[in-house]
Amino acid sequence: QSRGSSEGYSYPVCTTCGRRHPGECRRAAGTCFKCGQAGHLQNDCKKNTTAGTSGQADKKPVFVLFDTGATHSVISSAFTSRVTTTPTLLDHVLCISTPMQDSVRI
Repeated sequence: QSRGSSEGYSYPVCTTCGRRHPGECRRAAGTCFKCGQAGHLQNDCKKNTTAGTSGQADKKPVFVLFDTGATHSVISSAFTSRVTTTPTLLDHVLCISTPMQDSVRI
């Protein structure tokens, strides 16, 4: 499935790192994909979270699986009231492919 930049929800594939991202390539600049600082790679970044974590929100169990290789993390709007992190709105449309081969534009 091809998602070209003409559709308005995807960046072109970077010829340096093979990822889709805005602006200058962090690999070309020699900086970490996670935090943007020089001197280490994403796998060694001190800002890395664990690959999976669990906790409680409103006394109900919450289980989260983070994809450390993903460019974005997405949660439902209903879940935002249960977390302490403030969500950030995107300045562009993002298309997400679901496991059932559907596409959702957000």
